[in-house]
Amino acid sequence: MNMKLHGNIVKVFVDQLDTIESTKPQDANTVLASAASLLIDVKTSQRELFNLLDKAILTREEKAIDLERQKLLLQNLLYEKSQLQAQLCDCREYPTPHLERMSRDELNHDTETPAKTMNVFLCGSTEISIHDPTNNKRVMEKLHKELNARGALQRDQEKAQTSLNKRRRVAEQEKGFLNDIPKKLEMVERSSVPLQKFFQSASTTEPLRLIGSDRKRRLDLARTLPGPLYSLFVQFQAHLDGQANNSVSLEIARHSKGQKSDEVAPNPQVVHLSFVIPDIHLKEGSSTKRKRVTVEFAFVEAYSVVTATAVGFPEKVNAAVLLDNLFPGDLGTWISQPDDSTSLPGKPYHWCNFLAGLHFPPPQPSNDRVHRSTKAVIRELSKRVKANATLTQILATFDKNKPVAHPSFTNKLSVSDCTAKLTSWTTVEGEITQKPVVIYAATIKNAASTLSARVSVNWHLYPSVPPSWSLCEGEEAWATKHGSVSRLHDETNPLYSHLIGQIESQINGNFESLADTNDASSYDWIIAHQLIKIIGLWDEAQNEREGAEGSFRGNTRSRKGRTK
Repeated sequence: MNMKLHGNIVKVFVDQLDTIESTKPQDANTVLASAASLLIDVKTSQRELFNLLDKAILTREEKAIDLERQKLLLQNLLYEKSQLQAQLCDCREYPTPHLERMSRDELNHDTETPAKTMNVFLCGSTEISIHDPTNNKRVMEKLHKELNARGALQRDQEKAQTSLNKRRRVAEQEKGFLNDIPKKLEMVERSSVPLQKFFQSASTTEPLRLIGSDRKRRLDLARTLPGPLYSLFVQFQAHLDGQANNSVSLEIARHSKGQKSDEVAPNPQVVHLSFVIPDIHLKEGSSTKRKRVTVEFAFVEAYSVVTATAVGFPEKVNAAVLLDNLFPGDLGTWISQPDDSTSLPGKPYHWCNFLAGLHFPPPQPSNDRVHRSTKAVIRELSKRVKANATLTQILATFDKNKPVAHPSFTNKLSVSDCTAKLTSWTTVEGEITQKPVVIYAATIKNAASTLSARVSVNWHLYPSVPPSWSLCEGEEAWATKHGSVSRLHDETNPLYSHLIGQIESQINGNFESLADTNDASSYDWIIAHQLIKIIGLWDEAQNEREGAEGSFRGNTRSRKGRTK
C-alpha cells in the first residue's frame, strides 16, 4: 500500500463523515457502520505506512553507514596512492652506485650518463627507460640473470679464498719451521760450548773464540762502521771473546734508542755495550730476566770524536752521572760547541776516544797514570753500574721509609726491633744532573724524640768515598734555624750533644764494621748500613735514657713515701 491509496481511503472516510450529518435517523446505523469500516481501513493503512517508514529509516541508516565506510575506504586508497607515488618517486631518484658501476664495467662506457648506461645495460637501448613499467619484466629478468652469474662468481671466489687461506697456513707453518732454524742453530751453538771449552783447555795461549751466528753477524755489520767506531768495537769484541761473562754484551744498532739489533740499517753508526743492572730485591741465582743499562757510542764526523751516553731505566739506575769521572778528571766537557752547531749525542770522554784510536791530550796536565785499556774500562764501567744501580735502588727504599741491609748483614743490621723509625727522606741540596755531590735529609722518630740527619753523597766516587753524615736532635727546620752539629763545637752551644757526636764519629769513621771484606758487593750498601746503624744506636741510647729517667723518678717517689 502506498500513500495514494491511503489518501483515497482517508478521502472516502471524510466524505462518509460529511454524509452522516445529512443522513436520516433510520439510515444512520448503516452509514455509521460504513464509516467505522472505513476508519479501520484508515488505521490499517496508517500502520502499514509507519512500518514502511521505519524500514525506510533503517535502510537509510544502513546506506549512510555504508557510505561512510566507502568514504573511509576511499581516503585510505587515496592515502595509499599518495604513499605509493612518493615511494615511486623515491625509487626513481634512489641512488644506485653499485648498479651504475656494474653497468659501466659491463659496457665500458665512461662517457655516457649513468641513466643512459643503465638503460643500455638493462633494456638494450638508450631510448628505453628502466623506469617505464612496461619494461619491468625485461629489467627483472636481466637483474636475476646478472645476480645468478655474480652469485656463481662469488661462490667461486670463496672457494678460491678458502684454498688460498689453506695454502697460506701451510706456508706459515713452513715459514715457522724456517724461522726456528736459527734458534735451533743457537741451541746447537750453546750445547757445543762445553765441547769447545774442553778442546780449548789443551791450549791456553789463545783465548776462546766462539764463532756463532750472533758474533758473525756483528762482525759483518762492523765492516760498515766508521773507522773509530770499528776500532772501538774490535777492542770490546776481542775482550769479550776472552771472557766468560754474560753480564756484558755488545751489539751494533741504529741511532734510534731501543732499536733491535736485527733491524739494523744498511749503514749502522752506533755501538751498544750493555751491562746487567743488579736488582737489590732479587735473590742471588734468581731466574728472573734482569734489565740492562746500555752505553751507546756514536761517531760525530763534524768534530771527529766518539761520544758515549748511558741509556737505562730511571727506577733502576741513574744514567745521568753513570759515565762522568769514570777516570779522574774525565767529565767529557772539553769540547766547546758553537750555538749554531748540532748538539752532540753524548759526551766525548777521553777513555772512549782512546779506545777508538783518537788521542786527544787532556786540557790540563795530570799526574794520574791510569792505563785506559779495554779491560780497565770494562772493569770500571761494571763497578760504576753496580754502585750506581745499588745506590739508586737503596735511595728508593729510603723514599718509602723502608731501609734494607745487604743479605750478608740481615742478621747483623735490622730496624725491625727498633722503636725508632725513618719517617722521611728528601733531597736538600744539589741537582744530580749538574753536580755529583747531593745532600739528603732524613728524619728519624720514636715515641718521644726526633733525630734529624743530613748526608752528603758523591755519585761519582761512591762507595770509594763513603757518605758523610751530620746529626742533630730535634726537627730539621728547628735545627736549621738555631744551628746544627756540623757548625758547632763542644760546650759552645746548648745544642751540642756528646751522644750525637759519638754516633756521628762512629758512623763516619768506622767503615770496617759496615762492610764484609769477603763480599765486595756489600761496599755498595754502605749508605744503607750507615742509616740502619744510626737508627739502631740512637734507639738504643733513647731506651737507656728513658730507663735511667724512669729509675730516677722511681727512686724519688720511694724517698717521698718513706716514713720513720
